[in-house]
Amino acid sequence: MENLIPVSYKLLKGMNESLILNIIRKMGPISRADIAKETNLTPPTVTNIVNKLIEERVVVEYKVGESNGGRPPVLIKINPEFMTIIIVHISTNNLHEYTLDAELNRKNGQKHSIKGLKEEEVLELLMSTLDKAIKESSANVSGIGIVVRGPVKTKEGISVFAPNIGWRNVPLKALVEEKFGIPTYVMNDVRAMAWGEFQMGKAKDVENMIFLKVGYGIGSAIVINGKLYTGINDSAGEIGHTTIDVAGPQCSCGNYGCFEALASERALVNLVVKSIKEGNDSIVYQMAEGMLESVTPEMIYEAAKMNDVLAINALNTIGRYLGIGIANIINSFNPELILIGGGIVQGREFFEDIMRETAKRKAFENSYSACRIDFAELVDNATLIGAANMVMDEVL
Repeated sequence: MENLIPVSYKLLKGMNESLILNIIRKMGPISRADIAKETNLTPPTVTNIVNKLIEERVVVEYKVGESNGGRPPVLIKINPEFMTIIIVHISTNNLHEYTLDAELNRKNGQKHSIKGLKEEEVLELLMSTLDKAIKESSANVSGIGIVVRGPVKTKEGISVFAPNIGWRNVPLKALVEEKFGIPTYVMNDVRAMAWGEFQMGKAKDVENMIFLKVGYGIGSAIVINGKLYTGINDSAGEIGHTTIDVAGPQCSCGNYGCFEALASERALVNLVVKSIKEGNDSIVYQMAEGMLESVTPEMIYEAAKMNDVLAINALNTIGRYLGIGIANIINSFNPELILIGGGIVQGREFFEDIMRETAKRKAFENSYSACRIDFAELVDNATLIGAANMVMDEVL
């Protein structure tokens, strides 16, 4: 199928066409009447544009909807063959490639380990993976999204620092677009995950939320009035490096007592290992076969489920610090929702109550009562959904 959108659709076709197409993409199947309500465009304008989009095979008439007393409406949805996009997610140890259609159905994919690879070797693998995916795609690729850890300059498409790879100031957008000639967008993994939850997960019915990804570090994303807030130079959301206890342990950033240093999975492991070294008994020691450097968060969650006192107490401590950090977020942002994702969710049953109690005690009552604290449900799929929607938001 011929590539219909080599450049931004809103520039190629016009703002009203772009507006209607995105309503259909996000809310379809949807009737022409409901499109008019959502866009505040006149019914004749909507009908003309939708008919044009149907002629161009951008959208299709899907099925007849339920009648509300009059003529049953014909529901419109996006044509899945309208466009193909590629998402590459470079996680801690792997590079995942997904080829998706316009409905975000997976068509093809690849997975490669990046363990032990040098910075330039990961970049070469990225390029070869994209080359293979583009050549094997049954339709021309309209956009590419690259998801990386660490800070990015979104507009410029630069990976400022990817801690798992060692990349510093790598101009991914420029490199990929120069080689393949396809619009490319670079995004931070936590923001992509948050946007996926906002589009299709627990956050889909709110306008203001803070997303916390609590793993070995603590990443966050801020959504205000339905839009990602990134700050004046793309640095907003470093909630993990706000100070909780000035006398606390040193953080990876070099400061002391950061939220991340006290409430992350790394903090959990450090807490358990320190306690075992001090002579306290735990089945975690047997799980690690006496090698404390091999202790993982998963071992601690499993030990807690086996009623290991040390593991449960450690998770309680993490819960208290999470509660303090969440109270700070509630007092600062007054959000509708704080959504927690990441590996820490595996230990939820052992820290949730104390986390909520601490947050309630330390946050302003009127702000706490207006805020829902919940746990993410889409897990890794959220990153893919969010990244794909980010690319389509830019392209369309």
